[in-house]
Amino acid sequence: MKRLLIYVITILIFFIIGLLLANFLLMPLFVRRGEEVVVPNVCNMPLDSAAVILKKAGLQSVVTERRYDRIIEQGRIIIQEPLPDTKVKKSRIINLSVSLGIEKIVIPVLSGLEYSKAKQIIDRLGLVISDIDSVYSDSISEGKIIWTIPESETEVKKGDDIKLIISKGIVLKLPNFIGMKLNEAKNLLKKLNLVLGAVTEIEGSGEKGTVIVQNPQPDQVVDAGDTINLMIVK
Repeated sequence: MKRLLIYVITILIFFIIGLLLANFLLMPLFVRRGEEVVVPNVCNMPLDSAAVILKKAGLQSVVTERRYDRIIEQGRIIIQEPLPDTKVKKSRIINLSVSLGIEKIVIPVLSGLEYSKAKQIIDRLGLVISDIDSVYSDSISEGKIIWTIPESETEVKKGDDIKLIISKGIVLKLPNFIGMKLNEAKNLLKKLNLVLGAVTEIEGSGEKGTVIVQNPQPDQVVDAGDTINLMIVK
């Protein structure tokens, strides 16, 4: 009987101790774990400052992403998850996306490329064709890129504008026919895809049939198919 009483008392003591432990140790722990806090806004803050503010609020932070951004400066927070003003449990981990700044791009050499190919490259780089101009070239055939503005090898930002200068065709400068025989001039005009216009005989010094005047003048820019008028010695 005495042993039974001791046994009951022992159980009762352990039960009371268990209640005390639950009341003063376990319950506060569970209550603290369940405590909610409001997530502070750390967007656009430097990473170090954001981590300090979140820690003071009883939260943890981790960088889950680093990416380029045209607005947020390098090293600052682009976005956070959960979002600002959200109520979360204390010690919750806040995911942070950090800016790498504006992505820099070097304009490639596009000279000599067809417009369609150049546009594919420009689009892939994230640049924008703002304007297109056409001029004659002394070496680049029609429809191909002569140069860009800004020029190739220039460092720009993603999303910047780029202007293309496209060839209207290779510049054809009229050769000097003066002193040539008419047949020589005809053959050269044919090779240049030019048309022989009026041939006028006039009095002049030199061998008969020799070109002494031409219109347009030598070195003048002409297009394929233009008409060239000659005056020869009568």
